[in-house]
Amino acid sequence: MADIIENNLFYLTGALSRKLTNQADDVFATVGLSSSHALLLWMINDNPNIQPSQLANQMQLKPSTITRLVQKLERRGLVEKKSKGRAIAIRCTDKGGGLAQEIQQKWDQLIQQKKDQLGDRYVEVLSEMIANAISTVERE
Repeated sequence: MADIIENNLFYLTGALSRKLTNQADDVFATVGLSSSHALLLWMINDNPNIQPSQLANQMQLKPSTITRLVQKLERRGLVEKKSKGRAIAIRCTDKGGGLAQEIQQKWDQLIQQKKDQLGDRYVEVLSEMIANAISTVERE
């Protein structure tokens, strides 16, 4: 029975994702955001005037999911949307930019905790392998 789970890539990646997401969500609950909202805010702050489609591609999310996440950040006064012709550009407000800096520090702390727990090299190799797998699966 253990072999069924230990050799099932789909289950294992999902289980790891759930554990890491829950840990990150606990950290970002202190600023009133989920880890997805926190990462999105950080990305918007790092890429002012980014388009929703670019965020969807980078975060591997559906455009409708990005719309929903951005709407929550907008309601909290953390981001604003501007129309550029037919395109929409998103940027952080001053309030969002300040929070994004705090969020970046929290992400850095989370990653360091995992490195302390698992080892620097392990985290680097695992991250690289996951990124490569995502890229390979996308091409198919």
